[in-house]
Amino acid sequence: MNLKNHLFFLFFGGCAIAFNPLSAQSDSTAVNSDFTAVDYSAETTVQEVPAEEALPETPTGTWTFFGTSNISTNQSQFSNWQGGGQNSIALSTTLNLNLTYQSTNLTWETTLDAGYGLILQGRNGRWFKNDDRLEITTKVGKKASEKWFYTFLLTPSTQFQPGYYSETDTKPISQFFAPGYVVASLGMDYNPSQKLSVFFGPFTSKNTFVLNQDLADQGAYGVEAAKMDPVTFEYIPGTGKRHRSETGGFMRVVYNEPRIMKNVGIQSKLELFSNYLNNPENIDVDFENTLNLKINQYISTMLILHFIYDDDIMIALDPEGLRSGPRLQFKEVLSVGLSIQL
Repeated sequence: MNLKNHLFFLFFGGCAIAFNPLSAQSDSTAVNSDFTAVDYSAETTVQEVPAEEALPETPTGTWTFFGTSNISTNQSQFSNWQGGGQNSIALSTTLNLNLTYQSTNLTWETTLDAGYGLILQGRNGRWFKNDDRLEITTKVGKKASEKWFYTFLLTPSTQFQPGYYSETDTKPISQFFAPGYVVASLGMDYNPSQKLSVFFGPFTSKNTFVLNQDLADQGAYGVEAAKMDPVTFEYIPGTGKRHRSETGGFMRVVYNEPRIMKNVGIQSKLELFSNYLNNPENIDVDFENTLNLKINQYISTMLILHFIYDDDIMIALDPEGLRSGPRLQFKEVLSVGLSIQL
C-alpha cells in the first residue's frame, strides 16, 4: 500500500520601477534643436549554455519470491474387522520456495524443494519415513540473446534423516549426505518462456558424498569400497572412500505449467548426466513429475512420480544381498491436505 502526499506551492513575484516623472518630463521637453537625437541601443549577446546531458539510467533489478507448502495426513483404524488390516497414521509435508533476481542482462534464481513424511503401522510399530528429500538449486545467467543465457548452475541434494530397508532394521542405508550429491555445471540455458527452461552443461562436475563410513566401506552409491585384507579376505574398516567425483555432460529440463486445465497444474523435471571418462553411454536419469489438483483455496491433492536410474548404484536383488545390480528406482506419493501459498 502506497501513501501519496500532494504538495502545492504558490509562487508570488513583483517588480518595482522607480522614476521621477517631473524630471523625466523636463529632460524630455528641454531638447536643443541643434542636436540630433541619437538612439543608442546596446546589443547584448547571450551565449547559450547547453543543457547537461541526461545521465544514463542505471539498470536496476527486481526481486520476486513465492512458495507453496503442503501438509497432509492419512489415518485408518480397524476394530473386529473381518477382512483384517493394521491401524496406521501417516503425516507428510512439502515445501517449495523460489527467490529470483532479474535485471536487463542478469538473472539469478534459487529454488528449494523439500519433503518429509512419516508413517506408523500397527500397535507395536515404530515411525518409519516414507518421503525424505532436500534439494537446493541456484542458477546465475547472463543474457546472451533474447532466449539464451550464459549460465552457471549449482545443485546440492540429500535427505534429512536415516533411512532403513524395513522397520526391523537397525543399520541405516542412508542418512544426511550419505548419499549427498553436488552438481556444478557451466553452460547455456534456453528460456523460450517462463514455463520452460532447458539447460545444457558440457562442463559439469558431479560429486557424490557418503559421510557414513560404514556405507562408504561397502562401496554404497558408487564410491570406492574399503580395501580387502589379503589374509582374512575381509574389508578393512575405515578404508572406503567417502567421496567420488565425475566429469561429464549435464542436461536439465524444467517445465512448470500451473494450469494445464481448470484447477490442475503440473511440474516436470528431467536431469541427465553422462560421465565422459567412464562408460559415457550409461546415462544417469532423474525424472520427477508433480501433479497438483486444487480442490479449493486451501485443499489440494498432490501426486508425485519419481524415477531414478544410476548405473553406479547397486540394488540388492535377493534378501541376503548376495546379488546386486543397477535397477530403475521408482517412488510414488499421493497426498490430500492443506495447501498454503507463501
